[in-house]
Amino acid sequence: MERQQHSEVDAGICRRRSPRLHPQIHGSDQGAAPATRRSTRLRPQTHTSDKGARLIHRRRRRRGTLLENNDDMLWEILLRLPPQPSSLLRASTVCKCWRRVATDPQFLRSFRAHHRKAPLLGLLVCGTNHEKEFHSVMDPPNRIPPKRITLGCYNKLLCYVLSCRHGRVLIEDIKSKEVAVCDPITGEQHRLSVPPELDMNNLSGAVLCAAGEQGHVHGSCHSSPFKVVMLSMYIHNNRRPLIRVFSSETGKWGNLISIETQPKTMYGPCSSNTLVGNIIYWLSRYARDVIIEFDLEGQNLTLIKGPRRMNDFSIFRCQIIQIDDSIVGVAILSYHDIQVWRREVNSEGVSIWLSQRTVALHNILNTLPQISETIPWNKLMGYDEDTNAIFLYMHDSAYMIQLKSMHSTKLDVRYSREYYPFRSFYLQGDHSSFVFMY
Repeated sequence: MERQQHSEVDAGICRRRSPRLHPQIHGSDQGAAPATRRSTRLRPQTHTSDKGARLIHRRRRRRGTLLENNDDMLWEILLRLPPQPSSLLRASTVCKCWRRVATDPQFLRSFRAHHRKAPLLGLLVCGTNHEKEFHSVMDPPNRIPPKRITLGCYNKLLCYVLSCRHGRVLIEDIKSKEVAVCDPITGEQHRLSVPPELDMNNLSGAVLCAAGEQGHVHGSCHSSPFKVVMLSMYIHNNRRPLIRVFSSETGKWGNLISIETQPKTMYGPCSSNTLVGNIIYWLSRYARDVIIEFDLEGQNLTLIKGPRRMNDFSIFRCQIIQIDDSIVGVAILSYHDIQVWRREVNSEGVSIWLSQRTVALHNILNTLPQISETIPWNKLMGYDEDTNAIFLYMHDSAYMIQLKSMHSTKLDVRYSREYYPFRSFYLQGDHSSFVFMY
């Protein structure tokens, strides 16, 4: 009996302790409710309703594929990246979806059209041994290796760079009596036979995009039809200055254009050209104050007088520039300053040259040492039409100067006969190689 009572007591004790120790197993319905609520919080996926499960599933799917499946949104985001070479390259490494958009040909066309103006990638530098090398003016990671921008077979041939504009380079090949229009990025080349009436030994030329709307700032100059303007300026045996224009749309040279000049006048070959509006300008190497003007729309060739100060300086210290909208100007480099002149028409309809500003070089180049008139290689090297910047070489250093702000940037570029600024979009999928003969 005692043992039985003890057993009952023990059982009673166990029954009293059991709800506290194991409520999930022995608890009443009322006691089980809190446990059920705790279980819901710990494992919502197990106890939620079908409606809640669908909601969670939808949220998860939308959160993971917001940008991956919405190409339109991704397109608009990538379209607004800066036009520097590394922008789309970095974006294409994010994932396959981004790479698909960043390398899509249609997107690349929209990318160029959105930014319109191509960035200045660097300078084409022509050496004394006819080698031609690209020098980047960008900082890492946008600095492009020289071997990526190439003129192909024209890099080391006996030939000369005549013009560089709108992503194309015009090359004169004296031996084959041809000129070539090259795209240094795609490798595309167009070879043109020079008309026989033009003197190959005294040629000047210009290449430009044929689509002149929006001031050639539409992002597709490098792939648009082009024009080549060839000028023969050396006058001998009563020969006159001659011009012919080639159009890639027709594949033919236009009519011969000439002008009467004073007899026995030596003009010689011209310097690099400047495009102001729809007019191309050259400086004559021998007649210092003469500027050659060719109107592309009217097909008119004219010789005009430059500022009188041009007579005091060689052609290597003078550069035709653009001032404001379609107003031509001249920058003159002296030993101590830079003078800027502009051409205007007075009340009597006569064109005159006005001095716009003169800025001392020591105010522009902060590291400029003491200037001496015996310093060699003190000359203007080139001009960037899109940013109105000139390039000069002084004291064994190259500089780029913005003419509007007179801000200078020192460049790591060696000395050369001339610098040719090269602007283009450097994008993935732009690399190919084609040669066209005319």
